[in-house]
Amino acid sequence: MTPSPEQIARLRVLILVDMTVALTAAFLMFLSWLLWVDSPVLPAVTVAVAVTGGVMARALWPLRHGDVPQAVLWWAAANWGIAIVAAATATFAWPLMLLTALLPAVLATATASGRTLVWYVAGSVAVSTAVVLVGVLQDATGLAADTPRALQHGLLALFTPALAAMVGLIVLQNSLRLQAALAGALRAQEELAEQAEQLRRSRARLVAATDRERRRIERDLHDGAQQRLISIGIGLAGATSLCRSDPEAAATALTDLRRQLHLAHDEVRSLAQGVYPPVLSEHGLVEAIRSAVDRYPLPITLDLHDPGRHSSDLEAAVYFCCMEAVQNAAKHSRAGRVRVSVGADDGSVWFTVQDDGVGFDVGAHRQQGSGGMVNMQDRLGASGGTLSVRSAPGRGTTVHGTVPVAQVAVDPRPAAVGR
Repeated sequence: MTPSPEQIARLRVLILVDMTVALTAAFLMFLSWLLWVDSPVLPAVTVAVAVTGGVMARALWPLRHGDVPQAVLWWAAANWGIAIVAAATATFAWPLMLLTALLPAVLATATASGRTLVWYVAGSVAVSTAVVLVGVLQDATGLAADTPRALQHGLLALFTPALAAMVGLIVLQNSLRLQAALAGALRAQEELAEQAEQLRRSRARLVAATDRERRRIERDLHDGAQQRLISIGIGLAGATSLCRSDPEAAATALTDLRRQLHLAHDEVRSLAQGVYPPVLSEHGLVEAIRSAVDRYPLPITLDLHDPGRHSSDLEAAVYFCCMEAVQNAAKHSRAGRVRVSVGADDGSVWFTVQDDGVGFDVGAHRQQGSGGMVNMQDRLGASGGTLSVRSAPGRGTTVHGTVPVAQVAVDPRPAAVGR
């Protein structure tokens, strides 16, 4: 996981504070050697603490490149090293070194995971145990015996709050980070629940719309083409009987039946156009839209960039949403001009229908939860797309939709799509 700038900044501050504490301790130890403690061991310990501060400074280098694991590793090594060295030589300082040894484990909970976190925790436990043992059970250097009690207590009183504050600060930051992550997870869960509810409602609307469309098609077939075909069949029976007795009347009847047959053909073709226009499956979006806009009594400007062939579901979603938007402009907007644009970019097919009509209040219309806008949202949502509508009273309307292109083989054959 890529570390955030805030995480890098907090780690940088922590390393700088720890480095400052180490260098300050080295300076005070050197001053103590000059003024109060005449021990040959103290200069060596002072150098070791100063070197530790340098190693902590080295941890800042990978942090400049965003390499948090490497920076934490350098910093942990410096803390563990000085904890053991200082506790073994200046045994009175083992409580301070115990806090120092625990710092890497506390920090690793926010910067590491899995096996790496286990290693940091195990390392801190091992070093802490070693610090207690070497600090309590031995005094090989005699530095503790040579150091005045007042100076020992003063050093402990000076540095314990600083190290304890660092531990507390890391714990607090981890807690805030976890709380923020939990809050984000809860928000994401609420958003997913809302999206699931929207999807459920959308599916219910699609099922209802499909049922209505199926009933409409059945009604149109029954009341239109089916009745006309029955009439043609009856007429053919009558014309057959007239062929011998009255050829002239039979020819007239056949001419009328031919006219009725053409009308039935037009009705079926018009009905098929509403289900899935043949030009869409045969020639694609551009030709289908160009063919369809001729039916509307509006000056329509076309800006069509061929997006290529895609799945029938995607092409149907874009086509019918464009036609819905144009139809709404023709019926409701009292527009003088309509512009239809289609294209493809960034892995999606998009369309825009813009008119200069009277416009409407999008928020109020959306709250009603019905009408063409919901139909378009449901249709695009079923294909993973999105719809945006910008409008205001007196300022026209712009409908823009995008549908992602699925990485699957394209099947341009028409599906059973109801308008």
